[in-house]
Amino acid sequence: MISTLLNYRLYTNDMAKTLERLSSQAQVERDKAYYDQNIGKVTSVDQFLGNYKLYSYAMKAYGLEDQINAKGIMKKVLQSDLTDSSSFANKLSDQRYRDFAAAFNFNSDTTPTAQSTSQTERLVEAYAERVDTSAPIAAKATSYYTQNIGSVSSIDGFVADRGLLDVALRASGFSDPSAISSDYAASVLKGDVSNGDAAWATLRTQFSAAPTAPATTRTWIAQTAQMASNTVYTYNNLTGNATSPQAKQANIDYLNAFFSASNTTQTVSAFTSDERLLTFAMTAMGSEITYAASAAASYLQNPSSIPSTVSDVEKARFQALHDALSVQSNGTMSPPATNGLDKLITGYGNNYKTAFNKSVNFDTTEFKAALVDIKSVTDLMATSSVDGKRRTLNFVLKAVGIDPATASLTKIRAVLTSDPTDPDSYVSRLKDDRYTQLAAAFNFDENGKLRPERLIQDVSDQTKIGQLYAATFGSNLSNDKKATIKADTKAYLAAVGSAVSLNDLLTDKKTIQYALTAFGVKNKDLSKDELKKILTSDLGDPKSYANTQTDKAIAKFAAAFNFEADGSVRNSETGGQSAKDRLATDKLYLLQKMEEQAGDTSEGTRLALYFLRKAPGLTSSYGILADKALYSVVRTALGLPEGMVNMNVDQQASMLDKKLNVKDFADEKKLDKFVARFAGMYDTQNADSSSSPILQLFGGSSGGSNILSYL
Repeated sequence: MISTLLNYRLYTNDMAKTLERLSSQAQVERDKAYYDQNIGKVTSVDQFLGNYKLYSYAMKAYGLEDQINAKGIMKKVLQSDLTDSSSFANKLSDQRYRDFAAAFNFNSDTTPTAQSTSQTERLVEAYAERVDTSAPIAAKATSYYTQNIGSVSSIDGFVADRGLLDVALRASGFSDPSAISSDYAASVLKGDVSNGDAAWATLRTQFSAAPTAPATTRTWIAQTAQMASNTVYTYNNLTGNATSPQAKQANIDYLNAFFSASNTTQTVSAFTSDERLLTFAMTAMGSEITYAASAAASYLQNPSSIPSTVSDVEKARFQALHDALSVQSNGTMSPPATNGLDKLITGYGNNYKTAFNKSVNFDTTEFKAALVDIKSVTDLMATSSVDGKRRTLNFVLKAVGIDPATASLTKIRAVLTSDPTDPDSYVSRLKDDRYTQLAAAFNFDENGKLRPERLIQDVSDQTKIGQLYAATFGSNLSNDKKATIKADTKAYLAAVGSAVSLNDLLTDKKTIQYALTAFGVKNKDLSKDELKKILTSDLGDPKSYANTQTDKAIAKFAAAFNFEADGSVRNSETGGQSAKDRLATDKLYLLQKMEEQAGDTSEGTRLALYFLRKAPGLTSSYGILADKALYSVVRTALGLPEGMVNMNVDQQASMLDKKLNVKDFADEKKLDKFVARFAGMYDTQNADSSSSPILQLFGGSSGGSNILSYL
């Protein structure tokens, strides 16, 4: 009969081959195949407990085979809320029950939705910030226009400069200036082409004058500073940049120009008939009401004559504006620098974003309300029964930076039904971040129907990694360390929550380092290619790249993410168990089967293999005391008396703490030596010591604080 140590070595010297050999056994293959093919179809605890083949497979995997008949207890375990410390599973002292409950998700709501809460939050935030992101581009375009339009002297010179022409076209109402050639624009401006479009009429009126004789063409209208300013103002309004800092300053400059010494018509009538100035003034006063020029002129000239239909608040605003502009009885205005124009400018600075923000809030509320009824791509792309516009889709397109006026609906549908995590998908081949964001913002399958959200990492794994990362800082944390952990974790959660693809993760070194640190991976300088091979490994294959690494933390790191072999993100499953937990169950079943078969010839080998699997997860001596098999191995290895089990639990834990440090079990070499010691001591206790060659490898033992002192 071979020794326990030799038998143990036969199993562990090449664990990958051992597991591969075991997994190829016919019965093991059949059991695994049945489980993998059917567990995803189970949607309730009762269904699961009623299918003996599935239920017994899982129970064996988690070491609960002796409790298979206790279905009442197991039902309570599976229905437990593990976030509730008072739940049934959490009250049980045996960790195996909590592990079993955590492997299934019968209590979670897995009904697919068009967007998860986090997806909606990201899209709404993007919509609200679109001005901030587009403002620098708009500012560059309008700055160029302002600086150069005054030097243009002909229509040909104007259309030849696309920087000028594009701003003018957009301000005139064209949503996509790039679709209009310079030659065609010149022909319309000169009058060679008859075009009844309102946008062309606006452009012609502003930039070209009617011919002076029947045979001549229209001529260029030299652009004044005021004309250029109004073009920029309209451009900012139409492109959604009316509340940018640049637009704000341009409006202030426009107001100052009106009240400059060079303007001789500083009258109430001239002021209120200029829609831009009137809007500025009413915004400065905090009013959100739009007034006709004639009514505004009357109210501003004589606030006391405002009819009773106008609220007292609005009357007070007109009175304040009247005083600030120093309106005279003859209709002229001469506002003082102090408490005059500066009061308007300060008020405008405080209020100019209010109307825009209210509009954004309204759009956002409308979008969220519509989202509830979206069950397909067709629903998202539907027109509104109110105004015939695609209001919901337009909100989405604006949020990701796509112009609704020029977007192809066919292209949009193809993008929404494409997988942005698949390198070979339609949207990935577009190489356009806007469309990638669009596809990632919704959960539609290839047929345009709802599917579960694709996450590169499940929320439960994000929580687990956060806890592991915090644990690497030790205990008794200073406020600075707590702040560092909080900041790092916040950044990590934001990064993995918004990452769409494997490449997104691989290019984010800070996020990768956080995860590697959390799992205790020894080599944190892994190359991008190595990380890709790790994260795309088939963890169900003992010979896969991640599973064959000497650092076992690498496989745990890989298991925390949801990448397929081709780099795409694994589809979430709506059954009672996720794909990741199914793989974990398969692996545990295989290990349990190996330990069981080892026990057929050597109970000591079974205990050794069990300890090898469970010991690295121990955090205290109490974990040893809670597991009879682990406790048996430790007592045997350290030569502790059987009778100590009758001592007070705290006394037992204290005795173990004096003999070993459970943290040493996380070190593979120290763990292996401890198991080897157990194997030798086990054979000694179960055979004639004189015939045991293992005994000579060990000397006597005395007190110490770590495993090495007993090896």
